[in-house]
Amino acid sequence: MAFGRFGDEQNVNEWSRKIHDIMDEMARRSFVHFRDSKTWQPATNVYETRDAYHICVELAGMNPDEIDVRCAEQTRVTISGLRGQARPAGVEGPLSVHAMEIDEGPFLREIDLPEPVAVDAVEATCQEGYLWITLPKMKTT
Repeated sequence: MAFGRFGDEQNVNEWSRKIHDIMDEMARRSFVHFRDSKTWQPATNVYETRDAYHICVELAGMNPDEIDVRCAEQTRVTISGLRGQARPAGVEGPLSVHAMEIDEGPFLREIDLPEPVAVDAVEATCQEGYLWITLPKMKTT
């Protein structure tokens, strides 16, 4: 019996099992972000300059007071909070959903940095739906 590019029947069965395992894993996770259902991870960009790392986190609709930025370790920053459900202004009661792509609920994002930063000099600001975190690099002598 010929099976073409995949080889013999045993190889086809092995490929089929691997694909089935991958599909099972996808079904257990959020299809969009492949994450567990307890928390979500906001979209994040990490930039580096000579003197600092700059992290941009997309957190539209968030009150800055509801965002927690921690840099307890010199090489890791943790961003967490809780984003509520977006609702049209002045609309009360139930809504029918036709599309729902905006993550809500608790979020957690941990970013490992390639070198130590000055923990006591970390700054965070919110600007137009983005959280900007500046992490100055440790001065080397």
